[in-house]
Amino acid sequence: MLISIVNRSRSISDGELQTVIRAINRQIKDDFEPYWSFGATLRLEGAIGSKPDKNAPAELRGDAIIYLWDEVDVDGAVGYHDTNARGIPYGFVFTKLSKELGENWTVTLSHEALELIGDPQGNLLVQGPHPTKPGVEVFHWFEMCDAVQSQTYTVDGVEVANFVLPLYFTPEEQEGGRNDFLGQLDSKKKGLPSFGVSKGGYIGFYDPRKRAHETYANDQDAKARKRMAIKADHMYGRGYLRKHSESSVPREDAHLRMLGGESFIKASATPSNDPIKHVVVLMLENRSFDQMLGGMTRFNKDVEGIPQKGTPRSNKTSKGYVAQQKPGAAWVLEKGRDPNHEHDATMQQLGTAAAPMSGFAESFLQRYPDATPAELDQVMAYFDFGATPKDDTLPALHTLARNFTVCDHWFSSMPGPTWQNRFFIHSGTCLGHLTMPSMKEPQNMRIYYQDTIFDRLSDGRVNWKIFHAGIPQSIVMTRLLTRYLTFRGYADMDDFYEMAAGDASKFPEYAFIEPQYFGKDENDQHPPSDIRKGEMLLANVYNALRSNEELWKSTLFVVTYDEHGGFYDHVSPPATVPPDNHTADWSFDRLGVRVPTILVSPWLDAKVNATVFDHTSLLRYLCEKWKLDPLGQRMQAGAGALRANSLADALQFRKTPRNDTPVKITVPQIKGALTSQVEPPIEGSRESLLMYVAQLPEAGAEQPLTAATVKGKSSGKKAAPKRARPKASPMDADAAQAKLERLRSGNTPS
Repeated sequence: MLISIVNRSRSISDGELQTVIRAINRQIKDDFEPYWSFGATLRLEGAIGSKPDKNAPAELRGDAIIYLWDEVDVDGAVGYHDTNARGIPYGFVFTKLSKELGENWTVTLSHEALELIGDPQGNLLVQGPHPTKPGVEVFHWFEMCDAVQSQTYTVDGVEVANFVLPLYFTPEEQEGGRNDFLGQLDSKKKGLPSFGVSKGGYIGFYDPRKRAHETYANDQDAKARKRMAIKADHMYGRGYLRKHSESSVPREDAHLRMLGGESFIKASATPSNDPIKHVVVLMLENRSFDQMLGGMTRFNKDVEGIPQKGTPRSNKTSKGYVAQQKPGAAWVLEKGRDPNHEHDATMQQLGTAAAPMSGFAESFLQRYPDATPAELDQVMAYFDFGATPKDDTLPALHTLARNFTVCDHWFSSMPGPTWQNRFFIHSGTCLGHLTMPSMKEPQNMRIYYQDTIFDRLSDGRVNWKIFHAGIPQSIVMTRLLTRYLTFRGYADMDDFYEMAAGDASKFPEYAFIEPQYFGKDENDQHPPSDIRKGEMLLANVYNALRSNEELWKSTLFVVTYDEHGGFYDHVSPPATVPPDNHTADWSFDRLGVRVPTILVSPWLDAKVNATVFDHTSLLRYLCEKWKLDPLGQRMQAGAGALRANSLADALQFRKTPRNDTPVKITVPQIKGALTSQVEPPIEGSRESLLMYVAQLPEAGAEQPLTAATVKGKSSGKKAAPKRARPKASPMDADAAQAKLERLRSGNTPS
């Protein structure tokens, strides 16, 4: 590379400049090129005309050009970044600005020359951590000298600029490696870290989350702050022009697409000493711990479960009936009924200080006044473990409970329904809303705009996928709806099984599985659907992970439930920290009812962990694992003793992976059961999700969804002009799925 140097200064002679050029050429050849393996030669050229023409510099004899100038009076005086599209890399050295900055102009010329050499080689942007938020990925400008701006040394008596070395642009430190040429140490005997900043230096980067350029220097660094302020006053320099111009945004977008490839190293990569490279979460629906796993006390006295002797626990209704906690939970509740699990009902179920956890049977009776004793018993009943594993009533869930780590104090994040608790596992908050929309209360349709764990993962360049079976509930959150409609981050269950059978390195680092919420094949275990179908889903997911040895030995599989579904549990939920300041409708200072949770991995022993967790505990673990910004106040350090414990507290990894885990889980096929052919009624969270899809705007859309349109009744208003209507009701899941496909049709999968 040949860099033309043009002297337009009135205070510096060509002879003096030649001496400096000779020293900088030696710096490049002897100091710079041995580290970077590329270099250049500076050569003095004669000036042509009265002022330079950046778009067609007549003095250009080589590959780039630097002007030595006195006054800061050249519009758009910036280096290679602004003009590479026109093929004219250039830079300016203003002698008066150098003096104002307290810097020798020879250092500025050395600085500009080295960065002009480095820019084309670096292709402008380098992935790296945010300077104050290491878990957030940004795009650093490939600046060779800014980070060590105030450090200089002499070559043949000429003062030149310090510069960074290749190790500087790597996310991991190397023992004994140097990140800059001088290798100067601070007062703590520390050298410059990767993507770090020395005293007097600063760095520039592009933050894709904000779509903005930023320049960073240490807050206490007065020299660096002064330098940046002077450049801003003169409206000069790359940092200023990037921040105040959108000229380079298309190029940054191109880099974003390029950096989406899997070959790039991310600063948030899982450390080599952490055996868990993949976290897979399957969240099922509406079951309490006592109902599903309380019977573990049959063989494990450490479990906070159901006493095997003595008088059974009970709830007494207002009609005097005493429903007792006994085995014999049914696969399907009679009459297609669903226990109430809205916020108000859950608070009733929690009982009083004098009679905690005493309102479950009464809550069911108030919802269904004609409930029989047998139905009330089902609210209290549980799925028992057998004397041997082959006799377990839930072959998939109970097999995992016998073989891996059971969390017997994992609570839902709030006393309330499906949506709210699923919002917590995705984002750490439900923004203060307590209820889901329904045809009776459509006003409960809210906008959930908060950041999600998937936004954090994307910021940290952590690969993720949400696998689903038709209509994912997570799209109710606006940030995830956008991703779903543009084919980013979502895939169906067939893709899950295909990816689980493939190369483990290509499997998502975080995978969240949503079950099927609709139809006769509904497998979410939400009452009144057949619970055995959820057992089959659980077995299939486990078997897929277990059959790929490489993936199995690098995965943590978390099986949990969103909330208790109105079924009895005897443990009173503890106090907690509100997730944010959205507390007008309720305080959010108490967890919801306990739910079943099992941690599955060959690195974990079969045991019980009694640490208090809720869904935000998973978020805290993920954010700490991959060094991401926290979500919500519950995982903040300032939350004190009541903040969410990290799931990491239960991950007591073995030194070697187990080889005694079940190779395959088999769930008997459902035979001759009428429920296998019957579609559960549309109500509760299913009704809410279909309402949400129905209200999404679409070209040529029908009238807004109301109770009248669903029930087929007239609203009493003058009829609108007739037009073609879809044959399916807006409350039909197939119609909702078809609408989502239409909304996605204008986007191309990426």
